[in-house]
Amino acid sequence: MATAAPAQSRRHSHWLEVVADPVRLQILRKLSRVNDATISELASDSPASYQTLRRHLDALEASGVIRARPGVSDGESGRPPARFSLDPDLRESVRSTIGARAS
Repeated sequence: MATAAPAQSRRHSHWLEVVADPVRLQILRKLSRVNDATISELASDSPASYQTLRRHLDALEASGVIRARPGVSDGESGRPPARFSLDPDLRESVRSTIGARAS
């Protein structure tokens, strides 16, 4: 049981390693305030281009900090956008460390 706390602590602090960029910090801050968001919703709060956001979302997803799930069709034509969310286990860690204030 003594080894669980350090392992959990490492897991919860892992997201700090991927926040070396202001765009990633902004993404995490936004996702700590909402359940999930599309890339368009994230772009509304960011001066970064779609391609830049996509690259950072891919890196955050690969590191396990955020999750992507397919969007749900609303009956309109075209593929629904993916929804991104912060790993629920990390949400409080992000909020307490960087805050959920507006960026």
